[in-house]
Order: sequence, then structure tokens, then C-alpha cells
Amino acid sequence: MVDNSDWERASNRRLCDLLTSGPRSFNREWLKDGNKRVAPFAARSSLDSHLANRLSQAARKAGQDHLIVGCLSPAQADKQAMRIPSAEADTLRPLTWRDENFVVALPDLSGALLMTDQRYALIAGDEEYFGRSVPEGADQAIVNFKRYAQRVGQNHPAVAHVAAKFQPRQTAWARRSETPEGSATSDQLSLMADFTEDEISAPHFAKFWLAARRRSLQGHERLREQFSRILDEVFYALDNYSIDPRFHEEGDLTDGQLKEVVRHALAELDLLERR
Repeated sequence: MVDNSDWERASNRRLCDLLTSGPRSFNREWLKDGNKRVAPFAARSSLDSHLANRLSQAARKAGQDHLIVGCLSPAQADKQAMRIPSAEADTLRPLTWRDENFVVALPDLSGALLMTDQRYALIAGDEEYFGRSVPEGADQAIVNFKRYAQRVGQNHPAVAHVAAKFQPRQTAWARRSETPEGSATSDQLSLMADFTEDEISAPHFAKFWLAARRRSLQGHERLREQFSRILDEVFYALDNYSIDPRFHEEGDLTDGQLKEVVRHALAELDLLERR
């Protein structure tokens, strides 16, 4: 564990030398310590509210009331690294730089964000910090960044270059036949089949399908867009269905209407198999 008070007195140069190697990449030795993971993110010329919110939430969940910020500009090298409060994301933004490379780290250096002047940022950290700051998982963050690179990469080659360096660990499933047995998504599909074949009741289906969906999200299971859209339709239907009939309201789906939605979703999944 790093002595927090030591880093709060450190210069920008000392902090940045430990966390980074050059202005736009993290230090490999720092990444190796604790098996830290890295994910890229879209960024503008300064810290936006989306990235600031990730930092603020990760710090608060770690019980840290402040963050340490260091600028990589040679002109700032000998100045003291800043200590800024993490209580509110909006307090972070005006205290950082525009069009500069800088790092924002937890006081124990278990995780950090590297903001670059090339329209991208990197978040890195150990398992605990990474889970807090990148709750969607590394694979989804990488996929999102690749989509961003497709939009801006022609005008910003550095973004396209970074996108090419990151690859998701898990392939996104495009259809039912690609879904591995034992996955939460596979459980959702089995429940849908059982429900339409009258093997289980509507309340049973709703309860266990939603639980399987939560496991799928928590496990960062990835689906291609059309596959995901079909399952989302079932989720939206369940949002209008009352599992407990005592709480059924006017306009809520009946058991029969819910079954028709699920049948339609299965038919759409069958069409995906033929493409």
C-alpha cells in the first residue's frame, strides 16, 4: 500500500513517472503490480462529466474523499500534484486541464485515469478499482470505443490506432446457436422455450428470466445488436407485467399477452439462425 501523505506532497513529474510511460500510455510496471486492467474511452479536449462521474463514483466506493492529479506537461513537471475532492463529479472538471495530458489517481494508486490530448482516455486499475470505474466490463468498453473510432478515426488517427490495440476477450454471440450451455443467456432462452410450451407458468418465467438477465449483465455476457434487441423486447414486456396478480394494474400484460411476446421473440431468433 502506498503512503497517501507521500503522494500528496509529490511533484507532477514523480507521480506521472510512476503511472505513465510517455504522455499517452500507462507504465507497464505499474500495470503489472496488481494485474491491472486497461480500457479506452472516448474523450474530448478536457475531462467531461461522463469520465468525471466514473472517477468520482470509484473513489467514493473505495472510501476515498479525494483524488491525486498530475499534469504531464513539461511546464508543470516540478509543480506539486493536486489533491482534489471526489465527492461530486462536477468539482473535478474545472480543476483539470484542457488540451493537456494528465492523470487522475486514487491516493493509494490502485487505479487511475489517463487523459490525453488525442480525443481518448484510458482507465486502468486493479480488479476492485476497475470493477467500480468500468462496471460494464472491459469487453463492452472496448466495443464502445471501437464504435467511437469508426466515427472519428478518419479525422483522428490516434483514436483508430488505440482502438486497434484493444480486443475483447469474449466474442459477442450473434444467435441462439452460438450461446454456450450454462451461460445466463442460455438460461433465458431455455426459460422462453419452456414458457411457450406450457412447461412453466408466466410468474415462474418472469421471476427466473429476470434473474438470468441480471446474471448475464453481471457476467458481462455480450450479444450482437440484433440478438440483444430481441431479448430486450422480452425485458420491456416484463416491465409491463405484474408477477404477483394482486398488483396487476390496468394496462399490464396478461399471461397470454406475455406468452405472445415471447413466441414472437423466439420466431425472430429462428430467423437469425437462417441468416
